[in-house]
Amino acid sequence: MQEITKVVAGKVLALRFKKIIETLQTEAADGSLRESYIFEKARDRAGNPTLLDAEFYAYTGSKVLIDQALNDFSREDLPAPTVIQQFEGKNGQTFFKFT
Repeated sequence: MQEITKVVAGKVLALRFKKIIETLQTEAADGSLRESYIFEKARDRAGNPTLLDAEFYAYTGSKVLIDQALNDFSREDLPAPTVIQQFEGKNGQTFFKFT
């Protein structure tokens, strides 16, 4: 017999994302530049790409990312093109932040 201690998980942030393969810039009629993206495509059972964009999921317990998601974003902001950047902190620690 084993004694199993119940552990209550802290907050976790779930990220749903698409992988950008290429960024295209086109000039609009008013002269402004517009960005569009080509995303990785989902694959069928045979491994062939489909017309649908592939979606991926990642989970993090990063306190910085969770704090930013709770305080800096609203549901109206999402979905939006977002970059998560990796930083080196003190003592060689690595952390991530929305930029």
